[in-house]
Amino acid sequence: MLNLTEILRRSAATWPAQTAQRYWDGTQWRDRSYRQLWELVQDTARGLKALGVQPGDCVGLMAHTRPEWVVADYAILCLDAVTVPIYPSATPGQVAHIMEDAGLEWVIVETPSLAEKTGHLNRCIVMDSRFEGRTFASLRSAGPELTPQNGRDDLATLVYTSGTTGLPKGAMLTHGNLLSNVESVVRISDGEPAMRIATDDLALSFLPLSHILERTGHNVLLHQGATIAYARSTDTLAEDLAELKPTLMIAVPRVFEKIYARIVSQVNGYSAAKRYLFQRAVEAGQKRYQFLSRGEPVPMVLERGADWYDRLVFKKVRQAVGGRLRYVIAGGAPLVPEIGRFFFAAGIPVLEGYGLTETAPVLSVNLPPVPRYGTVGRPLPGVDVAIADDGEILAHGPNVSAGYWNLPEATAESFQDGWFHTGDVGELTTDGFLRVTGRKKYIIVLSTGKNVAPEAVEQKLILSPLIEQAVVLGNGRKFVSALLYLDPAQLQQWIERNGKQALGTPILLKDPDLIAYVMGEVERATRDLAPFERPKRIGLLPRALSEEAGELTPSLKVKLAVVEHRYRGLIDSMYEGGQVPVGKDLAGGMSAVMRTLLAVIAGVALAIIVRLVTR
Repeated sequence: MLNLTEILRRSAATWPAQTAQRYWDGTQWRDRSYRQLWELVQDTARGLKALGVQPGDCVGLMAHTRPEWVVADYAILCLDAVTVPIYPSATPGQVAHIMEDAGLEWVIVETPSLAEKTGHLNRCIVMDSRFEGRTFASLRSAGPELTPQNGRDDLATLVYTSGTTGLPKGAMLTHGNLLSNVESVVRISDGEPAMRIATDDLALSFLPLSHILERTGHNVLLHQGATIAYARSTDTLAEDLAELKPTLMIAVPRVFEKIYARIVSQVNGYSAAKRYLFQRAVEAGQKRYQFLSRGEPVPMVLERGADWYDRLVFKKVRQAVGGRLRYVIAGGAPLVPEIGRFFFAAGIPVLEGYGLTETAPVLSVNLPPVPRYGTVGRPLPGVDVAIADDGEILAHGPNVSAGYWNLPEATAESFQDGWFHTGDVGELTTDGFLRVTGRKKYIIVLSTGKNVAPEAVEQKLILSPLIEQAVVLGNGRKFVSALLYLDPAQLQQWIERNGKQALGTPILLKDPDLIAYVMGEVERATRDLAPFERPKRIGLLPRALSEEAGELTPSLKVKLAVVEHRYRGLIDSMYEGGQVPVGKDLAGGMSAVMRTLLAVIAGVALAIIVRLVTR
């Protein structure tokens, strides 16, 4: 294939009547075939051309995940123009920077409020048909088919990295970068029966298409003739899963971690008999996984026991997500191995992968039938991964970006001698599996000389149903500490049990009983870590870290410098032995992305829990 538009053009010719998109129109689910999708893309591209969009022009796209996002993206590419995704949650300042840096003359936006965020209503095309100005639907124009001329070396998209410091950087990705990633994933899926993607597959989409992982996932699915169904909203995700019965899904590990934590929390409230049954089911599944991961046959007694527990417990978990989910691709953050093994036991393998925006994005991925949890799999075909002397992960391949838009110095720093320096630290096993151990610039060096990878500690902490967010600190200090935001529901239960209803938030957060209770949970969650890795002091945050407050990136990564500055008093107090409240709102201040994530967690977890306790 010469360019990305050939994916959709070929699929429309091969499977014209096959459903490409399934979406909710407000009253019912509707299907759009591959032929209809391609015709709609062409109609929209002609409308954009009539507005003056020329080859090489950058066109912004700011909308939540919905069918029109895909139409807009491919329409832009059909004109040999460049798609510039913008997160709907981006601040006006970030939007202004991207518009100026990329030279955007036109921005396709979802709503009038997003149009206002650009500060240039006259440059906006609004998807909401109720808008009185220029609408997305009004672009449609009949005419001869447009044939793009771009090749694999031509720029297809500028994807601005969220970044934990400074302004976003525009990663330049060519048609070849994105196509090579699609081709490698397709090659893997075609060679592994348990991972195959075909026309009878239905994938449920709810992650942001502004993120390159979901967008590449779309390209792969459209290449294979699969159906992509779009969740109505995160609030109805549990119902959508049950109704649509997807076979595939892309998600972030955090979803599975919190579902697992909620299930464990609920199970702890069961009768002794039900707790015993659940625990034995998990143990049987974990033991079975250990045999399979070593390539050894599973003893017949264990296999039969696992089948029995599967019918009693895990079948209900699968039914809660539609009953047909064959596997889930997870990326964007590390997956806790314990969580991976749990869902594997439940019959829903989570295939953890690794990559970055600059690598379009996949570098490596675990494969069925038995993923190796604790690693991110082997590199894709055609991709080379190496470990530098200082432990940094380096990548080379046709999917690697040429650099950053208008940033020659940043490009020279990150792209050296044909290798992209990822900024992550890791290691390769003797049989070629990649293990990511942390961020190069995010390693805590204690004053004692000990090194601590904070992500590993944070993963342990957030497994607790009590802890919603964790930021591990201690660089240059004598010991590790942690800022924690507690799950509001779990906290409320503790308040009621301990008669603390009359306490206001500032008093509650420094209440000795609460601090002792949380510290006990921290010690339990981190008991298998080395003593120097375990937090010795904790600080309780009055509200969730949020994107609106500038503390999280759109992909939910913590902006450590911002957090350290904002909570300097609380951090200092932990090393002085005290706890200092820093705000008044315990449950508010969450970003739109965090609210979305919590809604996903709550909806899916509720569906799973209901099925677990009903027979």
